[in-house]
Amino acid sequence: MPSELLGQSAARPTIDPKNLVTVESFQRPATERPGSETIEGIAEWLIGGARRNPSFTQTFDELAWRLVATGMPLLRASLHSNTLHPQFLGATYVWWRDEAQTQKIMIKHEIADFIPYQENPIRRVREGGETLRRRMDGPEAPFDFPVLHDLKARGATEFFALPIASQFGFGVHVAIYVADRPSGFTEREIRDLSSLSERLSVIADMNSQRQIAENVLKTYLGPLTGPRVLAGQMRRGSGEAISAVLWSSDLRGFTQLSDRLPGERVIAMLNDIFDLQARAIADHGGEILKFIGDGLLAIFPVADPADAQRAAANALAAAQEAQTKLSALRTRQSEDGHPELEIVVALHYGMVIYGNVGSADRLDFTVIGPAVNLVTRIEAIAKSLDLPVVMSDDFAGAYGRRLTSLGLHNLRGLDQPHELYTAAI
Repeated sequence: MPSELLGQSAARPTIDPKNLVTVESFQRPATERPGSETIEGIAEWLIGGARRNPSFTQTFDELAWRLVATGMPLLRASLHSNTLHPQFLGATYVWWRDEAQTQKIMIKHEIADFIPYQENPIRRVREGGETLRRRMDGPEAPFDFPVLHDLKARGATEFFALPIASQFGFGVHVAIYVADRPSGFTEREIRDLSSLSERLSVIADMNSQRQIAENVLKTYLGPLTGPRVLAGQMRRGSGEAISAVLWSSDLRGFTQLSDRLPGERVIAMLNDIFDLQARAIADHGGEILKFIGDGLLAIFPVADPADAQRAAANALAAAQEAQTKLSALRTRQSEDGHPELEIVVALHYGMVIYGNVGSADRLDFTVIGPAVNLVTRIEAIAKSLDLPVVMSDDFAGAYGRRLTSLGLHNLRGLDQPHELYTAAI
C-alpha cells in the first residue's frame, strides 16, 4: 500500500514504513454494498445520510461503492487531508475496489519532502492548486509521476486528481480517482466527480475539525484526559474522586546544568528525558498530566480496588524501564561530551480529585489532593537519598510484593512519618 499511496519507484529509496501508519481499516460486506445508484442520489446522500456514519473511513468507503454502483469504472479512490499533530502531517483515506476495503493512513512529517514537488501529485494539487488528469495508455502517455507506474501495474488506465477547498482553514483536501476502463473516464464522469467532490468538502471539513480537536487535546492533555474534555467535561470545579498510582519525577541537578549550557542544547536534552519517560509511562497504561519545568506528573488510574496491584506493578515497571533507557542515553551523551543526567521517580497510591481547576477562562485538567502533595514530598526525599525510585508505604501496600524498606521519614508539611521503599533497577 505505501508505494501506491505516495508513488515509490524502483529507482527511488525505499519509504520507511514507520512514516506511514495505518490506524483504521474497514471492509464492507458485499451484501451491504449498493447495487444501483445515481449521481443525484449520491449528491443528496452527501448532505444527509453520509454524516451519520460512525467514522469518516466508513463514509469514504460508502462513497466509493456508491460511485461503482452508478457504473463508474472506479479502481481506486483516495482523499488526502492536512491535520495538526506533532507527529503527523495529515491523514489519507484509500479505497481499492479489488481489495474491497478502505484504510486510514497517517502520514508522518518526515515524508513530506521524500518525493520532489514536480513528481508528487498530492503536493502539486494541494500547494499548486493544479487539477491533474493523466491517461496511462499509448506510447505518448506522460508517466511524470512515479505513482502512475504503480497504478498501471494494478490495471489502471486513467488518473484524476483535484483540489477540494476547505472552509475552515485546514488547507486544501486532495481527491484522487483512478479508472480501469480501457477508455478511462468519460467527460461526463469527470464533471460528476468534480461536482460530488465539492459536496464531499463539507464532510471532509467536519472530519478534519474533529480530528484536529482530538489531536490537540490528546497532545496537550493526554489520551485519557483529552477525550473527557472533548466530550464536554470543561466546567470549572467539575471532577471526580479516583484512585490512582501517582508518578512524580524530576531531573537531578538541572538548574545548575541549564545555567551552563545553551538553550537549544538544554531543550534537546529535556526532550530526550521526557520522551523516554513518556514512552515507558504510556506503554504501561499511564498518562502524563503535566510537565513541570524539568519534571512531570503522571497517573496510572485504578478503576477497581482489585486493579490496584496491577497499576502499582505497571508504574514500577515503567519507572525501571525509564531508568534503564536513561542509562543507555547517558552512555551516548557521555561519548558526545554531554553531561550525565539523572532522574528521580516517586510513586504513591492514593485518592485524588481528577478534574478542572483554574480561573474562569483558563483551566487545567489535573489531579489535586493530599496524595499529590505527598508524592512530591517523596520525590524530594529521593533526591536527598540519591535513589532513582522511591515509593510510599501506601504504594507498597497496593503493590503487595517484596520491596526494600528505607525506614521512617518525616515529609515536609506532614505530621506523621511515612515508611518509604525502593527497588532494584
